[in-house]
Amino acid sequence: MNQASSPRPPRQQGMALLVVLIMLIVVGVMAVTGNEDTQLQTRMLMNTQFYDNAYAEAESLQQQAESRLLEGELTLDDFGGDGFYDVTAGEDLDFDPLQADAWEGEGVLSGDAADNGNYVIEYLGETTEGVLNDDNMTSSQLLNAFRITAAGWSLESAGDPDSKKRALAVVQSEIMMAD
Repeated sequence: MNQASSPRPPRQQGMALLVVLIMLIVVGVMAVTGNEDTQLQTRMLMNTQFYDNAYAEAESLQQQAESRLLEGELTLDDFGGDGFYDVTAGEDLDFDPLQADAWEGEGVLSGDAADNGNYVIEYLGETTEGVLNDDNMTSSQLLNAFRITAAGWSLESAGDPDSKKRALAVVQSEIMMAD
């Protein structure tokens, strides 16, 4: 007995499996890339927050130093000691203010929040304000000029002074005032 066999469809020979495998690899690569992007954005956000905190601390210290000068809490007799430099007497900063570790130890002043920043005040000498020509030179009052450099930093663990500094911000201002 000869039976006519029904025609069988051609075998796929694993083509569907190969297509699914390739799609799985593509989806996996996209998931890993998306995760890395999320981690990068998180790190960038954290660094921005650390810098913003450091900058706010530096500006606060700068304002404290300016207030101490303007209110007469500091006088020219204070200069020549730690944190006070008299540029007219050849005293320059003996450290690089852009290095975070340089702000530790002697030669700097601490503000109210000593854990997160320090500052120095330099006396620049006497100058006149707004001298536009020789006629104004004789009528202008001599003013004492000061430069305030303040550094603030953000700590890895807030409230722990021994934790690693994550960001450093340095601000500088110059102020002129009469005796």
